[in-house]
Amino acid sequence: MTEQKKISRVNRFFRRAALIIGYPIAAVLVLGIIGLTGRYIQTELSSPPVSSEHLEYKQSYLQSVKAAPKSAPNVIVIFFDDLGWGDLSSYGNKVIDTPNIDQVAQEGLLMTDFYSASPVCTPSRAALLTGRYPPRTRTDRHVYFPDDHLVGKLRRMMGWANALPKEEITFAEVLGQAGYQTGMIGKWHLGDSKGYRPNDFGFESWYGVLFSNDMFPLNMYQNETVVIKDERVGSFLANERDEANPLAGKGIDQTELTQLYTDQAVAFLEQKGDRPFMLYLAHSFPHVPHYSSRDFANTSDGGVYGDVVEDLDRSTGQIMAALTRLNLDDNTIVIITSDNGADFNGSPGALRGRKGDIWEGGQRVPMIVRWPSHIAPGSISGEMAMNTDIFPTLLKLAGQELPTDRVIDGKDIASLLTGKANSPHDNVYYFPVMDSLPGAVRDDRFKLLWKTDDVGRGRSHFSRLGSDAENHEIRNLFPKEAELLEKRLGAKRDEFKKTPRGWL
Repeated sequence: MTEQKKISRVNRFFRRAALIIGYPIAAVLVLGIIGLTGRYIQTELSSPPVSSEHLEYKQSYLQSVKAAPKSAPNVIVIFFDDLGWGDLSSYGNKVIDTPNIDQVAQEGLLMTDFYSASPVCTPSRAALLTGRYPPRTRTDRHVYFPDDHLVGKLRRMMGWANALPKEEITFAEVLGQAGYQTGMIGKWHLGDSKGYRPNDFGFESWYGVLFSNDMFPLNMYQNETVVIKDERVGSFLANERDEANPLAGKGIDQTELTQLYTDQAVAFLEQKGDRPFMLYLAHSFPHVPHYSSRDFANTSDGGVYGDVVEDLDRSTGQIMAALTRLNLDDNTIVIITSDNGADFNGSPGALRGRKGDIWEGGQRVPMIVRWPSHIAPGSISGEMAMNTDIFPTLLKLAGQELPTDRVIDGKDIASLLTGKANSPHDNVYYFPVMDSLPGAVRDDRFKLLWKTDDVGRGRSHFSRLGSDAENHEIRNLFPKEAELLEKRLGAKRDEFKKTPRGWL
């Protein structure tokens, strides 16, 4: 048996075990097996290889970036963690009140059919920053873990990436080369070892955490310096999923976390110089565990989860007020969205599914964009778009060309945002957790899930969007449309089998 076939067998076993008994427990089981049969994993697979050819291209490309034009806008991307499509009052929530975010929507554009590139956070964050689907960036195997965590060690032993590959290009790197002041605040979740942190991917300044707020250890960083050390007591599988059962010891006070991020964001705006700026604010909430400000605890009709979301709304209000106070409104584009659909306590609205699913509730997320004098107030769009589109859109607004050595899956949606064009996408594709092949596709009317046991009979599921929350299979009513989507999805799956990284 070849080494590749042996590794493939372990991959399949781990995937099935993870689905049945959970990621950490599966990790323990598989590590035991690997420890007894070390010949299955070679030492050279302990860290993912770097594509030297494309790393060299990246360096050359960044050196060729020209100065942004004077008309280039400032950029703020506010990225929530696990905020569901139905969690905001502007999207129909009746118990959670989000007046500040609603005001941003009233002054700009609300999109009803916007998607994350994945139903979990690491691949979605990579897609946002690079414009590429998860397999391109080696983020298609669930989420990254701390390198010293049991699962982080297992990922590297399996030959899976546990950090964003160095050869990937982020919009922060491009905008920084174009003259922008670039800052990040909040959750990274794209690698924790030195050389793979926010400062290494184009962010001049960073204040935040490396992983989700349920992971351990959760240190707070100011660039490379730990400013709040996690001194809690934990085991090799330590985590904190439930705020009712916190880990003992000192660490970040998560009731203050949203305000800490907000204060840093306002300070970034106050201290900006003469250059245009790009601020990426990646909140840790409303991911579990759920902690809200003590000043507003138990005040939302949405319970503890509602308290957390309303805290995020107040944070957004403070940032928007700072823009006004500093006379930065007119030429700043503000983008508000989420990394994936709602987790258990969140709301997918009228959509089927939640975080982790490729049903609509797992990947369709809120998207609100404000850009005075460019986007008409009170705009609403039902055009489909995805967070992969933010990379090419920001590059275009900054006067830059796209890299030519790799597939950029996103499209420039500047004209869509300003109401001058329809979606540039004929289709968008959905990627299941732990799968390198797309599992669903949609067009402007219909959606098709690939043959899967998730729908009960091991066959594809064809539904009409906007009518029944993907509940009813209606291939018999639209056989030609179903056949067309099945062919397109099959062709895209073949593409990813042949060239998963998308190198040109």
